[in-house]
Amino acid sequence: MDLVAGRLDAVVADSVNLEDGFLKTDAGKGYAFVGPQLTDAKYFGEGVGIAVRKGDSELAGKFNAAIDALRANGKYKQIQDKYFSFDVYGSN
Repeated sequence: MDLVAGRLDAVVADSVNLEDGFLKTDAGKGYAFVGPQLTDAKYFGEGVGIAVRKGDSELAGKFNAAIDALRANGKYKQIQDKYFSFDVYGSN
């Protein structure tokens, strides 16, 4: 991570990633989440996403298939429970 490597002084990231992840690790000691949470759907939309090259439906399909497979076989929940104290994906 560039922040830990000293190449950045600050980073804009979602609070889930920082508060329930990085900041709870040894590498996160000495850092803090500051400022308002940037959540306005007008600018950020609803939920979370993974960016892929515009028009790259093949890669987007691979991501979707991988997530579906991980959720179906229980591995997603196993990983989620290791790192987060809430349902990251959201309920169905």
